[in-house]
Amino acid sequence: MSSSNGSYPEPEGWGKDGFWADSGIDADYETGLTGAVRPSTGPRDDPGYSYWSDDKGWENSPGGNAGGAPSPDTTRAAFPGGGPGDRGDGTRMDYRGGPGADPTAFYGDPRQGPGVPGGPGGPGGPGGGGPGRHSGPGAPGGRNGKRKGSWWRHWTWKKALGVVGGVFGVFLLSMAGVYEYLASGATIPAALASANYQATTVYYSDGTTVLGTISAVNRYDLTLSQIPENLQNAVLAAEERSYWTDGAISPTGILRAAYDDVIGDGGSLSGGSTITQEFVRGYYDGIGTQQTASRKIKEIFVAQKLAKAESKQWVLEHYLNLIYLGDNSYGVAAAAQTYFGLPVSKLSVAQDAVIAAIIQQPSTYPLPTYRTDLIARWHYVLNGMVSMNVLTPAQADAQKFPKLLTDSGSVPPVAAGCSTTSSDPWAPYLMDVVCNELNEVDGVSEQTLETGGLKVVTTISRPMEVEMYKAVDEEFTTIKDQGDTIPSYVMTGAELQDPSNGAILAMYPGPGQNMSKAKCDEYNCDLNTAVYTREQVGSSFKPYVLSAAVQEGMNVQTSILNANPYLWVPPDSEPLTLSVTSAAKAGQGYFPVSNDGGEIISGTQQGGGSEVQNALAQSSNTAFTDLAHRVTTKNIIEMAQSYGVNIAASKDGGSNLSYMLGQVGLALGTASLTVNEQTTMLSTIDDNGVYHAAHIIKYWQEPAGPEKTPVVVSHQVLTPAQDSQVQYAMEMTTVDGTGTAAAAGMYPSRQIIAKTGTTTNSHSGFFIGAIPQYSLVVGMFTALQSATSTESLVPLGGGGFGGSRPAEIWNTFALDEFDKLPVDSFQSPIFSGAKWNQIGTLPAKKKKKTKTTQCTAVTHGRHFQPTNCVISSPSPTPTKTNQGQPTSSPTTSPTPTATTSATPTATATATPTSTAPTTGPGGGVGGQAAKTVNGVQAGLAVGGGVLAILPGSLLWTTVATRKRRRRRAGTGSGG
Repeated sequence: MSSSNGSYPEPEGWGKDGFWADSGIDADYETGLTGAVRPSTGPRDDPGYSYWSDDKGWENSPGGNAGGAPSPDTTRAAFPGGGPGDRGDGTRMDYRGGPGADPTAFYGDPRQGPGVPGGPGGPGGPGGGGPGRHSGPGAPGGRNGKRKGSWWRHWTWKKALGVVGGVFGVFLLSMAGVYEYLASGATIPAALASANYQATTVYYSDGTTVLGTISAVNRYDLTLSQIPENLQNAVLAAEERSYWTDGAISPTGILRAAYDDVIGDGGSLSGGSTITQEFVRGYYDGIGTQQTASRKIKEIFVAQKLAKAESKQWVLEHYLNLIYLGDNSYGVAAAAQTYFGLPVSKLSVAQDAVIAAIIQQPSTYPLPTYRTDLIARWHYVLNGMVSMNVLTPAQADAQKFPKLLTDSGSVPPVAAGCSTTSSDPWAPYLMDVVCNELNEVDGVSEQTLETGGLKVVTTISRPMEVEMYKAVDEEFTTIKDQGDTIPSYVMTGAELQDPSNGAILAMYPGPGQNMSKAKCDEYNCDLNTAVYTREQVGSSFKPYVLSAAVQEGMNVQTSILNANPYLWVPPDSEPLTLSVTSAAKAGQGYFPVSNDGGEIISGTQQGGGSEVQNALAQSSNTAFTDLAHRVTTKNIIEMAQSYGVNIAASKDGGSNLSYMLGQVGLALGTASLTVNEQTTMLSTIDDNGVYHAAHIIKYWQEPAGPEKTPVVVSHQVLTPAQDSQVQYAMEMTTVDGTGTAAAAGMYPSRQIIAKTGTTTNSHSGFFIGAIPQYSLVVGMFTALQSATSTESLVPLGGGGFGGSRPAEIWNTFALDEFDKLPVDSFQSPIFSGAKWNQIGTLPAKKKKKTKTTQCTAVTHGRHFQPTNCVISSPSPTPTKTNQGQPTSSPTTSPTPTATTSATPTATATATPTSTAPTTGPGGGVGGQAAKTVNGVQAGLAVGGGVLAILPGSLLWTTVATRKRRRRRAGTGSGG
């Protein structure tokens, strides 16, 4: 708005006095209803007018500095009727507070007091405007006084520092608030599945000596009390020396680590994380190790939360069990075994420091090429232990850097699955059997075995295992000392069992696997010769035939077997037909068999008869082949199955017995059995006819769980009375038979039941022997056992017989282990059943023209006639028509005439043939009596004799000596 006197010219704008001229507010300014408005920045153009009519502003105003101070009268003259606030009648008008109040812009004499420009309370005077009033121009807040915001226009370093400090303080408070909020809301994640993985530890029978591990990772948990303080302190010296006083996170630790990294040498680089943080990132899901801010923040929050939820001891215990220490070893317990082969309780201070030093660089420090770095870190750990006052300087100086097992390269790192770091040659074989039995027999899942942290205790006695290998090694030394040789194709297997429960106490499964691949291939070192390989067992199969005969009712004491030097044996479809001694009298399908070289075995009676015990001790082939036909092959195969033999086909990993029905030659050990199956059979006879499945697991248990024992299948094969007769029959083998070498130094004080076995061409030699407390089988055999193979046990010396080198190994072990035991006896025989007369009724004796002395000598189980024996030429034997039946039972059909004659001249073409094909090793075709004759003879027993002519039905070309996954030793429907 415009006044009549032009004091408020238009347009509005900035006056020279620096105030904004606005007709809408000027009146309010004068009356104190508003304050002055100054421009914020920059110079202003002169609009050609002033807030004051004279364009001089305060300079010419009453009380101003220019032109002197006008009198109050002069000032009042400018306002007709009185000065501002006067009503013309001398009464002052208060524009804000009512009559009598002081106007804001009263132009009076400064001496007049408040309201006068230049005076107290007046424009330009001190306290302009008065309390609660607006300042006038020229007063404080005016042009020459302090204005609003002028503090910000004049910066000093104090002001700047104050502002920065304030902002930083607000930031810290804000961050603290955010941290507390997030920390309070943080949750501890679930543990990683792998964080709880623990290796299964396998022990010898003592429960403390480690055999090996089964694992996805090599790790075993210990309680903190099981970890020695020296090892704990070594780890703290390496990772966080003030662990017990630090929080979950340590700012000072971070600074200290940075300081160490800057001034330290290469061996003392430090990390800023606490042990709690390290544990969190390795143990909990969703944390990880990525180098990101968000991950680090989450790690810190979880660490803080964990520190409130768990004790320092809990965190340290789990950390020591979790931390990776190289070579697939997690935790200090695994590392102690990997690098030193010791439990943590037996580590030295120097070894403790090595384990702690490895933590920083677990993938490289254990390598020999980084040994300098590891030693530097090792010294850093020892110095830390000194600074922690847990080790004296003198003790630290006395430490010597220890040797690591991994340096040699001979001990492989623990791998996933079944493995061992042991240098014992038997350990890898045993671990394979352990894993197969736990998984396939006892039903423990592979995942549980590899991650469940089980404790598995085996039945294996380490001292006995040592003695077993010692016995074999001593025999090998003897062989060399005697000028004989041990070809690389010769394989040895042995097994010791506890007959009372079937527990395997020791075995010789092979020479060991710590050799080059080429050497291992040469010696077949990857084959478990005690449990998995199959080979013909020769006459050591005869106890199966004997057992079946006793079960069928034969009285061992009174029965007479046909041990003639040569026999033609009827098919087992005619079990009551007697064998004949002449090819001319043989019927269709008769099986020709002879004792070794056509010998007359010791103890033979008139007509070739022999007591059962003598026939077994002298290992007469004719006697037991004839007995097999009498018992029938079906019953023998069933008996073998009851004893635990796998009778399945060779292609299915079995003995092939199920394909040998009708083949009476199986009595001579043509089926392929394992050393384990033979030991189990012997244990059953030893334990009064009770079969116990062979097993290597004593018990297993989960962490803090109960012991679990395997379910060992047991059943009665023979009654105790029947079994006593079998024991009785086997007692003479080591006394006056083919196995006397085994009893050297033991007879007559200790009873031994035993049997030898040797195959044609000396491809296999077995000795099976037992005392009441233990049963032990030793077998030696060639890698290739085909009829065309030139491999033989003869180079070993002793003729390659089972009664030689295998029996001597048995004896060496027995003298070391069995002699410690009290002398015990087998049960007294209880003879029952009928007398079986396998030679029939004999003709009356004829007067002989020349006195004949018949005698034999035995060397290494082989019979021969010494030069001082006078042997007469056999007189023609008159044809004798037998009554056709053994005395124990009547015959059901006419019996062919039995005759004796000179040495038969039968050939392969003399035996009736059939077109039935052969099947598998042994060529058996189930149920067929007549068998094809073609090819060469192979694989028949010569423990006391050998087959003269062998039909092609027993021909086989290759025995697969291969490793297979073991379900249960000798698995069969009977076991």
